[in-house]
Amino acid sequence: MKKVLAVIFSLILSILIVYGLPLIRKEQGQIIANTENDKSLVPQEILSYGDKEKAYDKIYYEGKLIGVITDRKYLDSLIAEKYKDYENDFPDTELGLGDNVYIAREKTYANFANVDDQIMEYLVNNDLLGVKTTAIELSTADGVFEIIYVKNYDDFDTALHRFYTNFISEDAIQKLMRGEKIESPSELGIVETGILLHENITSKEAIVSPSSILKNADEIYRFLCYGRNENREYYTVKEGDTLQGVGYYFGDMSPRQLVMLNPDKLSSENQIITPGMELNVTYYTSPLTIEVTKQRLAQQYIVPEVPEYVEDEELEVGVYEIRIQEESGIKNVLYEEKWINGVLESGEALSETIIKQPKRGVIAVGTKQVIMVGTGNYIWPIDNPHITCHWGCYFGHTGTDMVNRYEKYAPVYAVDSGVVDSVGYRYDMGNFCIINHQNGVRTMYMHLNVPAYVEEGQNITRGQILGQMGNTGRSDGVHLHLTFEVNGTRVNACNFLPCNAID
Repeated sequence: MKKVLAVIFSLILSILIVYGLPLIRKEQGQIIANTENDKSLVPQEILSYGDKEKAYDKIYYEGKLIGVITDRKYLDSLIAEKYKDYENDFPDTELGLGDNVYIAREKTYANFANVDDQIMEYLVNNDLLGVKTTAIELSTADGVFEIIYVKNYDDFDTALHRFYTNFISEDAIQKLMRGEKIESPSELGIVETGILLHENITSKEAIVSPSSILKNADEIYRFLCYGRNENREYYTVKEGDTLQGVGYYFGDMSPRQLVMLNPDKLSSENQIITPGMELNVTYYTSPLTIEVTKQRLAQQYIVPEVPEYVEDEELEVGVYEIRIQEESGIKNVLYEEKWINGVLESGEALSETIIKQPKRGVIAVGTKQVIMVGTGNYIWPIDNPHITCHWGCYFGHTGTDMVNRYEKYAPVYAVDSGVVDSVGYRYDMGNFCIINHQNGVRTMYMHLNVPAYVEEGQNITRGQILGQMGNTGRSDGVHLHLTFEVNGTRVNACNFLPCNAID
């Protein structure tokens, strides 16, 4: 009896092994397949379940399952065929899976529907195929902040060199590359003495989508100029426009900067622009920081001390007589300037050489009440002057706009001695000060940062601080607007100041 029971038990156990275990496996396979299928980016049916595990190639993007590959060789052939679309632009390479796309071989009991064509379509539509190319990484001490992909490094090198030449001459680049020492200027003018790229540039191989690759030096150059900024502002030239006037109204750019931005239309800072010409007025927003060091030898006047006023009882009241004519001195000053991407950031005087000593004047007056009378020898109203908008740089501009090269809110000085005619605020002039030099000449100082430091009727000596350069009234940036008026008629300040001596 015991033997019969043992035989029956063995028979039941065999049946369970033959029929029950596959069912358990199918159930487990169903769970795995459903779990994977829920994550599939390409819809894919499970056709059946097998008794044994089967290995499949599964393709993922950023950790998400795209689908299960039925025939790996077939998918590879589709990718190889697709390469023909890019072969002209990217010869001698091959098309493959792009960044963050990978294939993993896994086992499952499920049998999947063939969606290889749909997987290929998904890869193409989502730009997930890539070619082997060069990745350029831009970094600082804080790490990599930008990566671009280029067809070849030589194009990048060409574009970078071209970008450099916007800010430094080819001759200076070649000398610095050869390690030559560039001497300080011995004559009046500017010498470029150094160049420094603030960022680090490294390269490596990468496989990326063809659409993300910069294919030539021109595309790379545009990126170096503006980064990923696609916004551009253009201006259509009108009758009477000048490069100086256009630059003044669009970010206070110099004519040189406009030439840099429009190399296809402008070749000279003195070029006459014609109505209808369209100019790019968007300055560089480059991911690179190019620092150029320049030394500038400039000639400056040395202003003599305020004339000595002496009383003379033999002269009638109100009459004055110049006994000793004052003379300005001359000195050569060597400055070192730092320019960042074509914009002057700072400057300091390194040395100066006196060419001619100044001579102090003596004026005799026939009254005990000394009235400050102008000498007719005028000084610049600011230090380190740079003219941003000359007389008539735009229609109706009857003054001379200037800035201090190295100091934004610089002090403003009286150009000659005299009496304060008026001070105040007006919607167009902003904070202003007007000085009567008692010799038929009045000077006007406009857009001061705060009300003038002097009062109406106050005697003023040449070089006395009147206020601080600012941006009040109808003004498009911090500057001083200086106007000369002779016998009631406004005239060009450069008739009295040595404008040609500054650049």
